[in-house]
Amino acid sequence: MALLLDRRGDQITITEEVVKAATGNWQNGKEVMALLLDRRGDQITITEEVVKAAAGNEGNGEEVMALLLDRRGDQITITEEVVKAAAGNGGNGKEVIALLLDRRGDEITITEEVVKAAAGNWQNGKEVMALLLDRRGDQITITEEVVKAAAGNSRNGKEVMALLLDLRGDQITITEEVVKAAAENEWNGEEVMELLLDRRGDQITVTEEVVKAATENSRNGKEVMELLLDRRGDRITVTEKMVKTIAERFPSEIMTRLLDRRGDQITITEEVVKAAAGNGGNGKEVIALLLDRRGDEITITEEVVKAAAGNEWNSEEVMELLLDRRRDQITITEEVVKAAAENEENGKEVMALLLDRRGDQITITEEVVKAAAGNEGNGKEVIALLLDRRGDEIIINEEVVKAAATCGQDQVLDMLSQQTFRIEEEWRCIAQFYNAAKAGDVWTIKEMIQQGVKPDVKNIRGETPLWIAAGLGHNTVVKLLAQRRDVDVNS
Repeated sequence: MALLLDRRGDQITITEEVVKAATGNWQNGKEVMALLLDRRGDQITITEEVVKAAAGNEGNGEEVMALLLDRRGDQITITEEVVKAAAGNGGNGKEVIALLLDRRGDEITITEEVVKAAAGNWQNGKEVMALLLDRRGDQITITEEVVKAAAGNSRNGKEVMALLLDLRGDQITITEEVVKAAAENEWNGEEVMELLLDRRGDQITVTEEVVKAATENSRNGKEVMELLLDRRGDRITVTEKMVKTIAERFPSEIMTRLLDRRGDQITITEEVVKAAAGNGGNGKEVIALLLDRRGDEITITEEVVKAAAGNEWNSEEVMELLLDRRRDQITITEEVVKAAAENEENGKEVMALLLDRRGDQITITEEVVKAAAGNEGNGKEVIALLLDRRGDEIIINEEVVKAAATCGQDQVLDMLSQQTFRIEEEWRCIAQFYNAAKAGDVWTIKEMIQQGVKPDVKNIRGETPLWIAAGLGHNTVVKLLAQRRDVDVNS
């Protein structure tokens, strides 16, 4: 910075953004800030945003803050936002808070937002919280929001929670919201939940919402559920929704524990079996478990077989299991074949299985071909399989071409054109337009609109290019299309 100021100083204006960057510099913020104040102090105003950046500086926030207070103390007000930034500082939050309390304690009120920031501080929340309770305990109430922040703290939630229970246990109730926050905690949810069960187990109820929260935890949600079922399984009020969630989102071990603990309350409904058949990670294992343990309650309906056919991650394995175990209950309807044809991950594999095992029941209808043509994941492969195995049954018509074009399936259009069906240039343009909207390619969109391409054609799922762009966050494309009169923003 010194060299830059020496060589190009006349071209440099020290804006608020520059000062924020300096105070937030975690390696040598103090030195850079001192240089700026020495060389360009007359251009610098210490705004709230600048002080917040210093307070949140995880490398040397204490030194930067001390410098600001020493050199520009008269410009600095310690607002709630500044104290929050310090309380959430994962590197040296304790030191920054201590400095602020020592130097400007009369300006500081420890609000709920500040305490929440400390409770959620992922690296040194325990130390910051201990300091706040020690220095300003009379201002602090441990609210549900604070306890939630501790329960959801991704690195040291267990330590912060233990501190709160030790020092302010009489103010704390473990609500459903707190248990949900612990269940969702992806890094140490299991440890936080175990602490809560050890210290306040009688306050914990495993609700539908808690189970749902655990499903969102991709790292240790399974372990959280195992812990809850092991420790509080006898206190669970089991609902169909809860059983469905477990069937659809967890491995078979969780369903096993639920059946062991609460089997007498559980009815294996069609909705539960559908959920298991659609379980993308463990469908085969969960279905096998249900058939083994409760087979007499289970009928494999068309809806269940559709769910298996549409399972995007292990449909082939689930379908094979159903065909092996319950072949006499299964009819491969048009709806089942459609579900396989539009399966974007392994449609080819499940379609091949159905043709191999139940080919005599399958007719490749127009609806099936449309579903395959509009499959944006592996439509080309599914269409190729159908043409190879059942080419004599397949009729390529305008509706099939429309399904492919409005879903952007250029390669499917190429394949269909080889079947002696002429693909009009209009359909290729519609496919290109859809793909441009999907990619956020605003320049191609503008060019194709000028060429007269229809911008509002729905695909087989009822989605327009505007809808697909909005769903993917392509705001420039959305703005461009939404202002056109030939685009229905409500469709």
